[in-house]
Amino acid sequence: MTPGSVLRGENPKDSGARRMGAPTEALDRALSLVRWNGFILFLLGATDIGLTWLPLNFGNREWGFATITASFNGMPIILIGLMLVVVACTLDGRRWWGFGAGVVAVGFLLLVVGGTTLWATNVPLALGSVEGIALTGLKKAIFKTSVQSVVLPIAFGIVAYHGFKAFKAG
Repeated sequence: MTPGSVLRGENPKDSGARRMGAPTEALDRALSLVRWNGFILFLLGATDIGLTWLPLNFGNREWGFATITASFNGMPIILIGLMLVVVACTLDGRRWWGFGAGVVAVGFLLLVVGGTTLWATNVPLALGSVEGIALTGLKKAIFKTSVQSVVLPIAFGIVAYHGFKAFKAG
């Protein structure tokens, strides 16, 4: 909502795209498509990560290392899904969808931070358990997960920020 929009009689839920003359029905369909496909991507990613954790084997350090590494590999699908939901709700004025996506993004941010802590304690064990050509693959996995452990919390934080911002603006 811009200053003076209330005085001009503009609907605060109208997005910039609607004010620029996009057909309302087509825009509504497009936003619905983006929102629901974001939700579907989120569910697919969450299912993939959830199945990675089964069967539970807490106490087994090799299982913890491999499970967290595999979970981080699936996080971008969840991130894209949440981002699509936030984009659609920001343009459509669905503030509670934005709030929900923000809360979920904060939850995944905390999971990544906690998972990184657990994963980092297992790195020395993993490095000591392999040698030869397998060590090269392990080092690549460690590097990739290290990058993900920095980038994913930032990305989830950005999505959460914009989700909460969409809620507050609504």
